[in-house]
Amino acid sequence: MENRKLIYIHILIASSAAIALYICIKPLVDVSEYVLITDSAISGTVLSGLLLLLRNIAQYSRISSFPVRQQLINYSALAILFVACWICIEFLVLYLVFPEGDWADLVHTVPIRIVVALLIYSLTIATFTRMYIPEDKIADITIDDEKGGKELPGSIPESAIETESNEILERIAVKNGQKIDVVLVSEIIHLQAEGDYVMIHSTKGKFLKEQTMKSFESGLPQDKFVRVHRSSIVNIEFISQIELYDKQSQLLKLKNGGQVRISLSGYKALKKTLGL
Repeated sequence: MENRKLIYIHILIASSAAIALYICIKPLVDVSEYVLITDSAISGTVLSGLLLLLRNIAQYSRISSFPVRQQLINYSALAILFVACWICIEFLVLYLVFPEGDWADLVHTVPIRIVVALLIYSLTIATFTRMYIPEDKIADITIDDEKGGKELPGSIPESAIETESNEILERIAVKNGQKIDVVLVSEIIHLQAEGDYVMIHSTKGKFLKEQTMKSFESGLPQDKFVRVHRSSIVNIEFISQIELYDKQSQLLKLKNGGQVRISLSGYKALKKTLGL
């Protein structure tokens, strides 16, 4: 039933776009009515197929889970591809169906077609990305620790968020291209939030894992790992020194030369784990 509704939406958008193009283009070009109607029909048909592809991309590509900069790059490239495919396929069909003299005047309408295509693309992407928000986007919704641990209005309480596993982790598998790297928990120095990913700093190197800080916090041994900041979890075995950073926070120096800021609540948790 949902797929059928989406198909109807595709047809409605494509039909509306075809009619809008017809109305906008008709006063600007000197071509026959038959060519104009055919051009609009081709536009609607091609657009229907492209909208179906966009829906599949929004559903399965998980672009909305990427960091903001990567999202902008991906969506911009997709917009260029969308506009180019729509216009090129349309004119290719016109070239195959009509003599060039019958439709050549339509080339001057390319700027209008680009504007319409970008408007439809933006509306479609905004709609589909809201429909297919990755489930892990709702995890790890907390406010900065320095503000007293209060929850944001409308946010999901941490107690209501289920962790991926109740078992204590012993190793972490990270996909690296065609390979899978296995990092032992004892080799982890600290973890740093990177948008919707977590950068694992270990004695073997750095590894980017698509997982939430909340799930790592609950899965790692509580006597070895402390969440010292909302964006940092540290293995106490690799702490070499704690320094005062400013009046409200401290700075951790690690044995590998790295440095990690500590929030006020993180410092309290660290002292408790260290027995200070």
